[in-house]
Amino acid sequence: MASSVHAADIETRKINNQDHTWTYHLYRPEKTQEKAAPLVVVFHGAGGNGRDYLSKNGWVAMSERAGFVVVAPDGLPALPRLPPNFRLNPRLWNSGQLNPQSARTKIDDVAFVAALLDDIAKQTPIDSQRVYATGHSNGAGMAYRVGGLLSDRFTAVATVMGLNSTPDARPARALPTLTLLGTHDPLNPLEGGVRQLPWGQSTTPPVAQGIGAWAKSLGCVEPAITASDDLALRIDKYDGCRDGATYTIWYIKGQGHAWPGGQASGLPESVMGPNLKSVNATDVIWQFFADQP
Repeated sequence: MASSVHAADIETRKINNQDHTWTYHLYRPEKTQEKAAPLVVVFHGAGGNGRDYLSKNGWVAMSERAGFVVVAPDGLPALPRLPPNFRLNPRLWNSGQLNPQSARTKIDDVAFVAALLDDIAKQTPIDSQRVYATGHSNGAGMAYRVGGLLSDRFTAVATVMGLNSTPDARPARALPTLTLLGTHDPLNPLEGGVRQLPWGQSTTPPVAQGIGAWAKSLGCVEPAITASDDLALRIDKYDGCRDGATYTIWYIKGQGHAWPGGQASGLPESVMGPNLKSVNATDVIWQFFADQP
């Protein structure tokens, strides 16, 4: 059963799932409470939290302007029975990226997301044909994951500075997908290799590996075609995907790991890379979602 705490117009609710108490942050513009509205689900990056993603990346302001409901759940921490702490016990999503031996991988985050959608539908009228998933970094991996395993509950997916860690996904329905990447992202380097995270070193595969796997999951015709390329941005597109889906990748030149156009995370540029703000990811993503049939 959900409980509600109101603060600065963002509702904070709790839901029990798999013997864990999860928190999610919900914003409902007044205009959405009388008729079924679109819903955007925003997955934060590792160490983050949903409330910050709503307020600092412009999702509350965008939902107010465009008239959709937006929710940002909190992932459970790496040690799920202990309190979250950015350095020692960061909030994470079980997106396929985690060490398979860790306690966190024993929890089914996809099952939680399904329960989350059900709980939100009890609070406010939602248009089930316009439910969208987006996420940043580890949350981008979670957006890919729900796009692969909950394609019957979502309409489109957008990922930001993250990897597809579900290489063998076979979604029942291919979802239109937009991916935003930074060419100077040290935490998600395009070429892969060793990266220095706030929690230590890890090795990551080339980004192209996950992109190719997702294109295959969507049944797209390969290779991708470069639709445009200038000093600021290169846009690649896959055609011929199943179910009329599209798959578009934006390479933002010079951009680091931050959410483009959002407020600074507090981590230094030496960790995150440059934040040029030449693209506002929230604007771009909502326009992509709104353009879907």
